[in-house]
Amino acid sequence: MEKNYSSGGWLIRINNGIAEVIINKPPLNIITHEMRKDLGSIINELEQDKDVKVVVFEGSGDKAFSAGGDVTEFLNTTPNELIDWGKTIEEVEHINKPTIALLRGHVLGAGTELALACDIRIGTPDVEIGLPEIRIGMTPASGGLTKMVKALGPLRARYYLLLGKRIKAEEALQYGLVHEIVEPSRIYERAIEIAKDLMSLSPLVIKAMKEAIRLIQDSPTDIGYDIERKTFALLRYSQDFREGIEAFKGKRLPRFQGL
Repeated sequence: MEKNYSSGGWLIRINNGIAEVIINKPPLNIITHEMRKDLGSIINELEQDKDVKVVVFEGSGDKAFSAGGDVTEFLNTTPNELIDWGKTIEEVEHINKPTIALLRGHVLGAGTELALACDIRIGTPDVEIGLPEIRIGMTPASGGLTKMVKALGPLRARYYLLLGKRIKAEEALQYGLVHEIVEPSRIYERAIEIAKDLMSLSPLVIKAMKEAIRLIQDSPTDIGYDIERKTFALLRYSQDFREGIEAFKGKRLPRFQGL
């Protein structure tokens, strides 16, 4: 069953278990303050929707995923609003369902932060990722600064963050900021391929894996080992664990139920 609706500057399409969340403000898909608020509600709805298995984020048109936030609003925000500024991006990162960012053209500022909050990122060859906030007397504030330092390492990150430089597609691929580079004519098809592959897996294990990764990324090695052993032990008693083993033995595709 297909379902389409809009919320502010967002367009949401749900079809066959895949939810597409489209930044619908072409050509640059600037993300306004109201859109940030709406995104929190959208994420909550998709989290609760049992028919949604995978969420794909993309920008309208082919010029930009998003060139960032609406800087004209920044001087009109209150301290409390600024403190809460990045929380909706965090909600994207913490959703239990797998997320894919389909990137084209400009991926800057808040666009970069939204993309880096997703689990999997695929982009076209013209993608340019960056946090240029320093160029207008600001710093990133929705997780991008932290993620760039962790992804690139502090020595390399200084170069890109202090100069507000953009990272082109092939370089972004090398650094792990993008996982695949796909030709424009095929990128949507590839996103759906990945989404369907994810849908064939156990949603219970995906949820557990995402949580384990989140906990392990900032933990000492021995703590990481403990987290992964305990995650395995808990999943050992799930129906999906048994189904996976039985399907392997029977040389058939598993039918996971998320139980």
